[in-house]
Amino acid sequence: MRSLEKALRECKVVSIEKDKPGRTSPWVITFAEGCALKRALFRYVDRPRPQPMADSYKYDIAAYELTKLLGVEMIPPVVERETGGRKGTLQVYLENCIREKDRRRKKLEPPNPKAFSNALEEVKVLENLTYDECQDADDLYIHRDDWRVCRVDFSEAFAPIPELLPGCDITACSRKFYEGLLKLDEETVKSALSKYLSDEEIGALLIRKSLLIEKIKALICEKGEDAVLF
Repeated sequence: MRSLEKALRECKVVSIEKDKPGRTSPWVITFAEGCALKRALFRYVDRPRPQPMADSYKYDIAAYELTKLLGVEMIPPVVERETGGRKGTLQVYLENCIREKDRRRKKLEPPNPKAFSNALEEVKVLENLTYDECQDADDLYIHRDDWRVCRVDFSEAFAPIPELLPGCDITACSRKFYEGLLKLDEETVKSALSKYLSDEEIGALLIRKSLLIEKIKALICEKGEDAVLF
């Protein structure tokens, strides 16, 4: 991940393709030959709370940095960088991937249905933690080679709401993610995310973390650890 972050920060930009489809109209950036990456997505909208219709590239950075604190890899690396005269984020362009909505439309089935189901459940935990839209098939990408699941676009996440996402119930979680939640403390979160999130947003995030731990513990008591943690 660090090598990809370094490439995003340092690789020479040779072309910028603007006006691409998408809610936040990201630019497609092409890097010079010899870079570890061919392309990246650049998002520049910065309309943080308390502005109405909050939408900010800084929430994307916060989500990625949060997964690093938790020790899980679900979000393609993203860094802050000025590009084309604007400040924003560069994120690894997902090559050889298919959106979940297209996988469903084409009726493509994973070779390991249980592992794929577990991966989607883990994304749900992250969506509850960040208070972002649940299982949006436009934001879920599947690697064609190994069926890894990636989640993108957290630009509307981190609403200061101290509860879990309605209608986004979780049934399982990876042990790694759960252990990361247990270790996550207020000081660490504030140190890593205060540049991108307000005190109110961080406070709600920490409450959701506690609610998720309570939820997972309750599931373990009800179903047994092996049925909940993978």
